[in-house]
Amino acid sequence: MEHEKKQFKNKTELAKALNIGSRKTLYERAKKNNVDLDKLEFDEEELLYLSGKRRRPIETHGEQSKKHKETIDKHKEQSRYTKETQEIAELKAKLAGKDELIEELRKDKADLSKKLDENQQSLKSLLTQQQLLTLHNNVTEEQGEAVDGDFEETEQPTQEQEKTDKPKKRWWNIFS
Repeated sequence: MEHEKKQFKNKTELAKALNIGSRKTLYERAKKNNVDLDKLEFDEEELLYLSGKRRRPIETHGEQSKKHKETIDKHKEQSRYTKETQEIAELKAKLAGKDELIEELRKDKADLSKKLDENQQSLKSLLTQQQLLTLHNNVTEEQGEAVDGDFEETEQPTQEQEKTDKPKKRWWNIFS
């Protein structure tokens, strides 16, 4: 079923064709029946709405409430979605920051572990050197005591050496 469209030059011509006395009435009917007057080309059904001979069906209060509720629900859903999207973006940003921090801490840990290993090696080296030095000192002291003991023996003759070193007192030594 094809509707034939009629073309008008302007809104005044449209109002005269529909026997409408004022433009105000024309605008009110167009608004009430959702008809766009700017296009100036109308089909039979739209002309009937504008003439006032026919009205668009009026939605009942229940239907309007239902549509209104659906609109509100859609708005709430969209708002919740937007809020959740923002929260996800914030959490991703925080997570990225924490990932960077974790990576820095891992690097610091590796550096500290390396320094600890170096320090342990240095400590082992120092302990080994200390042990060698202590051993060397002990050996030197023992050798020194042995050397000192040798000097003491030569400088201080024992009783046996004194007996042999002194001339024996015998009767023929009286003449000497």
